[in-house]
Amino acid sequence: MLPLICADSFSGKRLAFPKTGRATALGGGMLKAIATLKTSTTLLTVGDWTGPTEVISKPDAPTMSLLMYGPGCSAEGAFLDGTARELCKVGRVIFTPHDREVLGRGTSGRMRVVSCSFDRVYCESLVGSLSLLSKAQLRSCLDVQSSLLPAIFTRLMTEALHPGFLSESVVHALGQAMLVEWSHVILAREAAQGRGRMLPRHFRIIDEYLAGLTHEAPSVAAVAQACGFSERYFAKLFREQTGQPIGRYLKSVQIAKARDYLLQTDLPLKEIAYRLGFRSPSNFCDAFRAATGETPGRFRSANRSFTRRATTG
Repeated sequence: MLPLICADSFSGKRLAFPKTGRATALGGGMLKAIATLKTSTTLLTVGDWTGPTEVISKPDAPTMSLLMYGPGCSAEGAFLDGTARELCKVGRVIFTPHDREVLGRGTSGRMRVVSCSFDRVYCESLVGSLSLLSKAQLRSCLDVQSSLLPAIFTRLMTEALHPGFLSESVVHALGQAMLVEWSHVILAREAAQGRGRMLPRHFRIIDEYLAGLTHEAPSVAAVAQACGFSERYFAKLFREQTGQPIGRYLKSVQIAKARDYLLQTDLPLKEIAYRLGFRSPSNFCDAFRAATGETPGRFRSANRSFTRRATTG
């Protein structure tokens, strides 16, 4: 069973967490908090969990938990992503990204739970985008193999049960250490396995970078940095695995966006050039003609005429 931690809103300068997550429990039961400590970035909760044998939850905030099972207790779980449920063992330390639905199933009984819920922006500033986690990484999140994390959680539990004037500083510092350790255990393992090649998550990073780009030309250096490679090494890997230079690929995406603007909007060429990051309309026209063999204006006129004939015919 995977307990859902329902966090109160955060105070402080940072953006507050949403107030609750969502859970569907089969068999009744929920986490009963007995102590909490709150900073601008982290909410520490210590509580006791009794049943149910199955729960589906969707946390609003990234959450890491220590599950202190009672005698004879065990659990299994899976992240629900629309595919077949592949249940795996739930270990002592689990990590649940925000807005990910997760199923937990286990033996009934009492369990002590120590959890840290993190501000989303703060968490991803330390470990990167959680939406890019692979299936293998998500599976590992249900049993984070680290000898350090249980020790940190135990220290945090003591701090929550017996708070002092430095408690907030302790929670903030140890919470940051936990995220760094989680990143080392979950993310570094895949990086080591993928050394010398690009992984599926790297291509997702490229797609997200290009999809979100506006008023700026795509940059090989920026994409390489987002993927965690040097520019030269990234260009080498991309060419080896795709058969084309990264610069040519970025330009093709830019031209594809230009085609969409030309066919689907009435924006003037000057505005399209600005949105795509070209230095001037003439630079845009030269690049488009080099890629397609015709000027943007001619392409728009010819293809819109064809579209009108096709729809009226």
